[in-house]
Amino acid sequence: MSIATLRSVLAQGQQFAPDTWDGISTRAAEKLGCTLARFSARALAHAVRGIPDEGVLGVAEMVWMVSRVVEDNCSIPLIIDVRSGFSDNLRILPYDLERIVKAGAAAILLDDRAYGCGSDSPELTLVSREVFARKVAIAKQAAENTDCMILARSFAPEAQEAIERVKLAQAAGAEIVGAAYAHTPADAAAFAAAVPGEKLWNDLTVVDGEPEVTAKELKDLGYGLVFMTFMEQAAWFGDMDFGIKNFRNGNTMYADLHDFDGYLRDEKGNLVDYHVIFSYWKKWMPMEKAFMDLDALGQRAYQFKRD
Repeated sequence: MSIATLRSVLAQGQQFAPDTWDGISTRAAEKLGCTLARFSARALAHAVRGIPDEGVLGVAEMVWMVSRVVEDNCSIPLIIDVRSGFSDNLRILPYDLERIVKAGAAAILLDDRAYGCGSDSPELTLVSREVFARKVAIAKQAAENTDCMILARSFAPEAQEAIERVKLAQAAGAEIVGAAYAHTPADAAAFAAAVPGEKLWNDLTVVDGEPEVTAKELKDLGYGLVFMTFMEQAAWFGDMDFGIKNFRNGNTMYADLHDFDGYLRDEKGNLVDYHVIFSYWKKWMPMEKAFMDLDALGQRAYQFKRD
């Protein structure tokens, strides 16, 4: 399946990247009309381990999932959130990041949290500026001669420290940078004024029922890539909503007849099966149809003639 490069998609204008973590969430993002997605280390850790994300996700788990999604199920570029690069040991980092590139990453997203510090960790622990820049340089080397881009973000809570860190990341090869501290229009403007080049917005947030900053404001300030975290919440809500109602009713009617508020209806208004979002309708089903006579062929091939 041909997948566009991240650079070619970003050239079309400001893009929103939802959080995905497996085949069905990535296909759902594509169904929504998203042109790219951020493959979330946090969401993957929650999904495969069912525990708080404290930076314990391993490179093998990420490589396995990314390779499966990109190979079988994806037609949009994926930004792979590798956080620390799965280690603070710079000797093994080149090998691990090259595995991510080979798995099909359209981009590697590195940050300056120390290995073992995840989104749910009670304390924030950062590596030094120098180690962060070194990791970015290693990622750049791992992606050499490929279309994989290198993105970097700082989790430093102070603005000036975050700005200095991403500037060093840019010097080391990061092509798009951002900072987690930034939430408001003032934050966005100050960061944009201090940091040259392409920028990403770490997450759209809400306070008192209102967005802290709008996509239009970010676009005007040069933020061409905006992360939006909602897919994991949506999946959890769907599991609970369907579960509660189906168990209460004692049947699966609510789930089977649910049209996702119209998203599962065709142009004529008929309810369609949600399996339509799976890739096998595009790839595997035609292949099965083409070779469905293999069983009969085998029977003919192994018929023994009797005297």
